[in-house]
Amino acid sequence: MRRDRIRLFALAGALAAAAGCHSPGLARSRPLAAEPGLEGTVEPGRPVTFVDRHPLLSKPREYYDTAGGGKVTKTASGALLGVPAGIYGELKQIVVGRPPGV
Repeated sequence: MRRDRIRLFALAGALAAAAGCHSPGLARSRPLAAEPGLEGTVEPGRPVTFVDRHPLLSKPREYYDTAGGGKVTKTASGALLGVPAGIYGELKQIVVGRPPGV
C-alpha cells in the first residue's frame, strides 16, 4: 500500500516535471502598455523620479523631509510613520489606480 502511494507520487512528479511551461514558438510576450515616461518636476529644481510614482518609496522620504528636529526624529518619523503609510498607499494604488496628477 505504501509503495503504491510512493509510486503514484513519483509518477505525478515526473509528469509535472515533463510537462513544464511550454511557450508557443519563439514569440516573446510583451507588456500590454508601456509605463509612461518620467516628465516634469515635483518641486522646483527636482525632476520626477521612479520613487515619486511609488508611495512605498516616496512616503518615507516625505515624512523624513517634513519632520522637524534632529536626525533621530527625522529617521524615526520616516521609518515608523512613513513605511506603514507607504505600504497603505501602495496597496491603495494597486486597487484604485494612480491618483491624477502624479
